[in-house]
Amino acid sequence: MSKNEDIAFEDALKQLEDIVRELEESGLTLDDALKKFETGVKLSRLCHKRLDDADMRIEQLIEGDEGVRTERVEIE
Repeated sequence: MSKNEDIAFEDALKQLEDIVRELEESGLTLDDALKKFETGVKLSRLCHKRLDDADMRIEQLIEGDEGVRTERVEIE
């Protein structure tokens, strides 16, 4: 999966969506379906890691009487 580690999150997500659609709609052989599934799992993990990394970076610096502090921003 090292070649996919450099792809953008959006591209990885699109590839994952395409794989899911192929698995749901086409008559793949078992071997081909397993290969697609394996690639999909790797892409899913990559996307999840990218989201976790982004989540950790989303902080605001707030300057107050006590100095500069970080505050976690909740995203819904």
